[in-house]
Amino acid sequence: MRAELRNRLDAYMSQIRAADTSEIPEIKSTFFGWYNSVSDEDRAAMQPFWDEMKEEMWGVINEIKELMKELITLKEEELAEARKRLETECS
Repeated sequence: MRAELRNRLDAYMSQIRAADTSEIPEIKSTFFGWYNSVSDEDRAAMQPFWDEMKEEMWGVINEIKELMKELITLKEEELAEARKRLETECS
C-alpha cells in the first residue's frame, strides 16, 4: 500500500479513537468523502488494512464477551451466596 494511503488510514483511526462521540459523524463523513474519491486500485490496496481492522475488532468483541460471561458468573455466585445467608438468617 502506498505510504500516503497508509498515513491517511492511520490518521483516520487515530482521530476516531481520540474523538468524542459527537465528533465521530463529522470525522467519518470527511473520511468517506475522501475514500469515495480514490481509485478502485487504491481501495483494493487498502483492503488488507480493513481486514486487519475487522480482525482486531472481532478480537475486542470476543474479549468483551468473555469478560461479560465472567461478570455474569460472579454476579450469579454473589446472588447464590446472598440467598444462602438469607436462608440461614430466616431459619
